[in-house]
Amino acid sequence: MSPRGIAKALAGVGISALLVVALMTLRAVYRRSSAAGLQRVAGMVPGSLLHAHNFHWTEMKGSEKEWVLTASDASYSADRKSISLVDARLTTVAQDGHETSVIAPKALIKVDGNTMQSADMTGGIIVHYGEFVLATENATFDPQNDRIVAPGEVTVLGRGLKVTGIGLTGSPKQEVFTLGERVTTHIVPGDRAPVSGQPVHRF
Repeated sequence: MSPRGIAKALAGVGISALLVVALMTLRAVYRRSSAAGLQRVAGMVPGSLLHAHNFHWTEMKGSEKEWVLTASDASYSADRKSISLVDARLTTVAQDGHETSVIAPKALIKVDGNTMQSADMTGGIIVHYGEFVLATENATFDPQNDRIVAPGEVTVLGRGLKVTGIGLTGSPKQEVFTLGERVTTHIVPGDRAPVSGQPVHRF
């Protein structure tokens, strides 16, 4: 074989070796990416499709905010029809601009596409409304009908009053709230509820 033929053969061997190395590298990277993807999926909450931190959802009506929902963590169900939230805060805006904030350790949001159907909040609920603070074990919010329902024991504190009762229904936008039964009122001289947004101890 001539020197030129030998050089061509060596060049061919070199190119083939480079191609083999490149293919092996690509395969290793692909396998590593696939394994990492499987690890991420395995780390999700069972039965969920997507896990997100610092969840934020703002519902608008024209140029006005209807409500704002935030949470430290959110897990979407496999069928995309519900979202499980941790440390949820739901803020609705009334017609006069006043805000009502509902804080819950856990919440299950039922959705239809991009529309919230309901929010079931559990674990000890705190509701801030102006100078009033409401505490109850669980509550359900129906944004389509502007309705919030708390079926259990309810305590309301503010403006020198402490009111307790069983069962509450309300309309955050209309700013109308009604206690159902066993309603008692206690005068608390000099006592004021914390302003909205401040930490609240359960009472």
